[in-house]
Amino acid sequence: MKHFLKRYAPLLLLTLTGLTTSCDEKLDELYTEVGPQFPTILANSSFTPATKYAVGETVPLELNFAQQTDPINEILVLQKVEPSRDSVVVQTIPYKPAYSRLKRADTLVVNYVVPQAANKSLIRVDVRVVSQNGQFRTRSAEFRVAEATPTIRINSVANVTAPTAGPIVAGDVVRYNLTLNVNGVTSATTTTPATSILYKDLDSLITYVQVGTTAERRLLRQRLPAVGAQTGAATTLSVDATIPANSAGQAVTFRFEAKVRTPARSASVTSSAITPGTPTALAAVRPITLTYTGTTGGDLAAFNFAAFSAAAAADAATVKDIAITSIATNQVKLDALNTTRLVKTTAAVYTAATSNSIRQTYLTATAANQVASVANVLVGDVYVARVRGGDQYVVFTVTGLNRTATGVSLALDVKAL
Repeated sequence: MKHFLKRYAPLLLLTLTGLTTSCDEKLDELYTEVGPQFPTILANSSFTPATKYAVGETVPLELNFAQQTDPINEILVLQKVEPSRDSVVVQTIPYKPAYSRLKRADTLVVNYVVPQAANKSLIRVDVRVVSQNGQFRTRSAEFRVAEATPTIRINSVANVTAPTAGPIVAGDVVRYNLTLNVNGVTSATTTTPATSILYKDLDSLITYVQVGTTAERRLLRQRLPAVGAQTGAATTLSVDATIPANSAGQAVTFRFEAKVRTPARSASVTSSAITPGTPTALAAVRPITLTYTGTTGGDLAAFNFAAFSAAAAADAATVKDIAITSIATNQVKLDALNTTRLVKTTAAVYTAATSNSIRQTYLTATAANQVASVANVLVGDVYVARVRGGDQYVVFTVTGLNRTATGVSLALDVKAL
């Protein structure tokens, strides 16, 4: 064996030398050093801006980053504005250490200002962290350019509580139908129509009122929309504006102001002037009594407000505006047997009642409170009645309720034209 090794040692040495040379050549060929490591941008970077911004608005972009083998040299901010295909450097920020113990990284907030660009243009912002060795990492964000200032217009005006032929008075409600952001959309894509306008989200609508030469004051504020996500899309809504007290004979105008929160912008429109008249007084109080007897009520249990007289049992239901229909379980039930409807109100409304004020009370009540039946009438109750769906209104209060062995009598004080 020793003889064998001695004899062939030169050959083995030559072979091993060849193999070593061959391996070195392959290593040189397959594994070459490409340079120092890249900088690191951490996953907790707050780099998620909104989907739309207005020209001149500041977009805050936060980066949390760390160096690797070489120190950070600078941070470059690049932008590409549609329709351009090229990115340009708009800001160069020399590196300054700003270590955050909480985030365990250098922290930088880049305040990018949106440049002049066409509405709906897509902007891409790249923030690039560059090491001294030339290596870099980039974070990118995209958003579209939106119009910050809203638009508003009055489409129509309608009287809610005043009859068409009658004058508007203090307390009447006027309904203004408005459209905000005509042709507006709240988001945009490449297929969004060219005629549409991308708007920032609407925040609120404020209604102001001015009476004569007095200073304008705020009447009401409403969120847009009342519930749910806010939007910049075209929005149509109605605003019910009440004519102020003590405004008779003076010009009354309403101003509607649409607001955007970020950036703070607004637009407004002013209504044509309304000059309220004087309320129409009601006639003196007239007492009436409804009497329910027997099992069916008899001839004095119902009343006809149109003729202002009792309605006999044999009369058609169409003339029975109110009627006692039951006295079971010691409860007096009052019903309208035709299309007359009742709204329960207060003693103050009865005391100050005018033809206009009781109309306002009825028409501003919700539909659920405009009822045909009252299960249990009590002394002191006050009701406004709209007679048979027309423009005739009465107000009455219950002044007495007497039970007898054979029935019930109900005393009412009525005010009407």
